Amino acid sequence: MATLFPSGPGIGRIRGIVGLIKQNNGEISISALAEESEEDIDDLLPLIDACKLLGFAVVDSSTIRLTKEGGSLTVSNASKAIREKLPSIEPFKSTVAILKKNYVTSRELFDLLHAKGIVLHGDKSTNDEQLKKLLLRWGVRSKLIEYDANKDEWRLR
Repeated sequence: MATLFPSGPGIGRIRGIVGLIKQNNGEISISALAEESEEDIDDLLPLIDACKLLGFAVVDSSTIRLTKEGGSLTVSNASKAIREKLPSIEPFKSTVAILKKNYVTSRELFDLLHAKGIVLHGDKSTNDEQLKKLLLRWGVRSKLIEYDANKDEWRLR
């Protein structure tokens, strides 16, 4: 099964973590990053996972190092950089494939994702809520996809 994008972090927090690593010459120990960011380790690890999945950082034992892409990330180019990376990461990869065919409702989208084995939580209702939050937080905010709340429709941007 493919690695799923973590549901906790947001774009702003990713930029913040990347900024802290930049301030430390592009690499820092995870424990020092936790201290400097004042993030609880349970909140920091999903941020690090997101940075890795987006190709902004690599982790060697207990050190996180920015990649060339991570080092060039700025406030002005973050959404574009993220929008370019998301279609290769689940659940965005499958969402884009589904939305290439047509507009779909949340129910249709979440059922199709579930059928593909993309599950964030065992309880269906909670899973759907988490998927919606993740797609809104990352897919819509990065301008990869659109959501019309009045019609409850998702589409590619």
